Amino acid sequence: MMGTMHRALLMTGLVFYAGLVFVLDVITPLEIEVWVLNLPLIVLPVLFRNLRMLLFLSVACSVMLGLGWVGSAPGGIPPLSDTLNRGLGLATLWLIAVMAVIIVKRSTRLDSTLRALEHSEERVRLAMEGAGMGTFDLNLQAGNVALSATYLRLLGYDAISGRETTIDPWRSCIHPDDLARAQEARDQAIQRRSAYSIEYRIKRADNGEITWLAVFGRFYYNESGDAIRFLGVAFDIARRKELEREALQREVLAVTKREQRQIGQELHDGVGQELTGLGLMAQSLSHRLSEATGEKRIVLRLLSGLDSLHQKVRELSRGLIPVHVEKRGLSEALDDLAARTKEASGISVTAECPDWVELPDHATATELFYIAQEAVSNALRHGRARNIRLTLLTEPEGLRLRIKDDGIGLPEGLEQKDGLGLRIMHHRAGLIGGVLQIGPSHGGGTVVTCTLPRNKGDDKKEPGCCVGQGESLDRG
Repeated sequence: MMGTMHRALLMTGLVFYAGLVFVLDVITPLEIEVWVLNLPLIVLPVLFRNLRMLLFLSVACSVMLGLGWVGSAPGGIPPLSDTLNRGLGLATLWLIAVMAVIIVKRSTRLDSTLRALEHSEERVRLAMEGAGMGTFDLNLQAGNVALSATYLRLLGYDAISGRETTIDPWRSCIHPDDLARAQEARDQAIQRRSAYSIEYRIKRADNGEITWLAVFGRFYYNESGDAIRFLGVAFDIARRKELEREALQREVLAVTKREQRQIGQELHDGVGQELTGLGLMAQSLSHRLSEATGEKRIVLRLLSGLDSLHQKVRELSRGLIPVHVEKRGLSEALDDLAARTKEASGISVTAECPDWVELPDHATATELFYIAQEAVSNALRHGRARNIRLTLLTEPEGLRLRIKDDGIGLPEGLEQKDGLGLRIMHHRAGLIGGVLQIGPSHGGGTVVTCTLPRNKGDDKKEPGCCVGQGESLDRG
């Protein structure tokens, strides 16, 4: 839009020019067709695409042409020729005006279309960047590829939109183990003239990080049927692959647990009962034999062996099914864990598990038991603890399992999820929607807390693992 000052100066200049043309038309003999000088006044508004100015000047020029005919000096042209000359000028004037109107309207419409196209392209670009979608245009004949800024960022290069390079750096980013598969998919798409769709790994150029891309595209062919161009888009699917891997891990873990329970149940109900029966038969046989016979000693050794084997089967069954479905399943399992740890290590291990603690389900109880077992194992192996206390409580925040020891505490510089044991505990806490915290305890030692938020199904907290201060973990 022109400013007010520029508009005023332009209108002043046009009025001055129109007045000059009118004066020339009046004082000049008719042989000189002065009306032609009005044509720039009609064409000029086209440059500014101003319809109002165009129509105003067209009418003004027509009026001045008529007034000039009345007031012009007499010349040598007959009146009829003068009339025809003036009429031809007026027709030409309005023909140019109509053409100028059409040009202004079409140029204005074209500008609106171009602006709408630019806005649409900008929205598409923003949507593609927000979705992490990169585009590329591959010239198969020249061996060059034009990459979008987003796609360059996916590959680990400087994000210069429209950057054109050879195909070699692009190909070098594809993981070597996936390169053959990507080339095979390309050959099949060209042979079948179908869409190209594949998922493969790339190695980023900046930091060497391995990530996943999903690539979709289509080849274009010349008249001879040769592929000459490939247009494609690429998505970063690393997060989706991670979720798929986690889902697979959860499924494998669930199947493993189910098989463990079946094996444990079979050991307890099948093998255990069979060993019990054999033990009773051996005991009955021993009662029938006299003490002095060699058979009596053999039967006693057999009875002792069966009893030892039965005890081992019970231990295996307890390890495979640590938490039974009974009301106090987890509490009894923690009591048993404390008793067995105390017997095996000789240190003080206690379990405090009130009867009123309620558990959501058997799977939750099992994961809590394994977290406690891992924490006790870490306290014995790494913490050099002399006393370990296990506590299972229901608090306002939710169900809380705490394992506290008086060992040497956490090593300095411990980061989140360091060590296999911490990662396992974090993973188990995440499976049941719990929050795992590990930190120093008052007076030395370490405290491990796993909290299951209340209303776990309605108000889920993000599962996590953090190394915090003892003041936030060691309460009671």
